[in-house]
Amino acid sequence: MSEVILKVRNVSKCYNLYNSGSISGDLSKWISSRRYEKNTNEFWALREISFDLIKGDRLAVTGDNGAGKSTLLKILSKITRPTGGSVIGRGRITSMLEVGTGFHPELSGIENIYLNGAMLGMSKQDIKLKVDEIVDFAQIINQVNNPVKLYSSGMYMRLAFATAAHLQSETIIMDEVLAVGDQQFKEKCIKKLNELSSEFGKTIILVSHEREHIQSICNKEIRLCKGLMI
Repeated sequence: MSEVILKVRNVSKCYNLYNSGSISGDLSKWISSRRYEKNTNEFWALREISFDLIKGDRLAVTGDNGAGKSTLLKILSKITRPTGGSVIGRGRITSMLEVGTGFHPELSGIENIYLNGAMLGMSKQDIKLKVDEIVDFAQIINQVNNPVKLYSSGMYMRLAFATAAHLQSETIIMDEVLAVGDQQFKEKCIKKLNELSSEFGKTIILVSHEREHIQSICNKEIRLCKGLMI
């Protein structure tokens, strides 16, 4: 029987929309809350999302802008809590939701690698064993000791991808990470993701608008529209 690595059940996310901040508006909202009146200024980014992933799955999350894709990835990454429902995952998760997310701009590339590894619970020795491989994959050998705030967007992306792909985790979550960088590096990333899944059993969750990337990597797809699975 295949090992379920991620179980998502009836996940919903609601945001409260606020007015411009006028005194009368704030007073009205306070009075309504005291009367337990229903808040009509609600935006449901996600409603009743459910799916399972087994070890080694490569899931594409697709949909138009504003469909709820990034919100779902933030919930799966435990950055945002759902309003309702549950997410049960096994093992460690690395997330790359924006270019450079998780990097400290004042730290060097090498220091950020150690920082990300430590956040995953890896020992300094285990991280050290991965450093050369990460730097080589990212092609930043001449810049690795410089603060990442000096990196170009392409360098940032290469280091972020290499770090997420080589550190110890069971699930990798990526949001539009292949939108930055040259075609040669994109192909290198696609090859690496497929290798991580097929050879190491890592589960991949990917948001992309590029149908070619989805077809090259993913074996499953869910499509969102206005927060709903369709």
